[in-house]
Amino acid sequence: MVIASSADIELKNSYVDERVKDLLPLFESLAPFKPKQRQKGVKGFNVETEKSEFIPGWEALALEEQISLMDRYPDLERPENEREYGTCLRQITALKKALRDATKTQLHDPMMKGAVNTIISHFGNDLSKRFQVYKARQNQRQRETVAVRSEPENRVELDLSPFIQQACDVLSRLNELEPRDWKMVSCSLALATGRRMAEVHCSAQFRLIDDQTIGFKGYLKGKSRKRDGKPINEYQFTIPTLVPAQLVVDGLEWLEKNGKRVEQPEVVNRKYSRYLSEAVKENWLILPRDEMTYHKFRGAYFRACVVNANVDPLDFMTYAREVLGDRDEDTIRHYQRFEIKPGSLTQIKV
Repeated sequence: MVIASSADIELKNSYVDERVKDLLPLFESLAPFKPKQRQKGVKGFNVETEKSEFIPGWEALALEEQISLMDRYPDLERPENEREYGTCLRQITALKKALRDATKTQLHDPMMKGAVNTIISHFGNDLSKRFQVYKARQNQRQRETVAVRSEPENRVELDLSPFIQQACDVLSRLNELEPRDWKMVSCSLALATGRRMAEVHCSAQFRLIDDQTIGFKGYLKGKSRKRDGKPINEYQFTIPTLVPAQLVVDGLEWLEKNGKRVEQPEVVNRKYSRYLSEAVKENWLILPRDEMTYHKFRGAYFRACVVNANVDPLDFMTYAREVLGDRDEDTIRHYQRFEIKPGSLTQIKV
């Protein structure tokens, strides 16, 4: 697998990089002390400054981080009582992941890794709790939006004919494509399989099962979940494809060979999202330009699968869990917004 270079500007997250640099030495300095001292702070040896000084505990550091995040990413587009601080929430997730990754290589004393990770957990949990009300607002707004859009009068008809044909054409001529054509391959795979951007460009593994079916591993949501006793990301889903399955398997391999797969899911959005967003709005207007995003391929794919499998409405949720892997009903209900236009192509068979 080709690993993305850290020199690529898309990989940079300056806020997270800065905070890891500042916080990790403090957490390592706290590591030798008792739990209460780690929480409240203690006078000790700072591994970064190599001086004896007061080291703030994870509780005070979480408060400082909250203030810093809200100052740097103010949610000024909404009234105060409606603010969600969505960028802050995303940066918290990225920061917790980056801190844990940093303990693998950046500690002065690698033996402190376990203790430092414990501190990171306390710090991260406290920081997330400080934004709990904003996360709840975000979730509520999203549920209300889905409910309104799912009403019959607000549903959107999709004519997938030109787009499924385009996906099939692209994946049928991989040998003729240039590396610069990677965006067309990515979008074709997203529509043909319903997989997320981070799955297509990082975690997905496809195995041919039959002419229109593949085995898929690498599901990225709900990492703590298990299916058949396996972590969800190691479980193989059996999913239909909207184009011949061999084309899909070959397409993913093409991305790999052309250096468009990375090893960390969080890198995908920073590295590829902007380019794919432009490509989607240029060549894949399944929905109006202002609504069409890469993630909409997932909904289009699923609605086509529902038509192809002639799914009973009573089995809608169960079928979605099997094909998409999603478990949350609010997430699945979002796809009820879409309907397939009568006469639209929904699959190209071998």
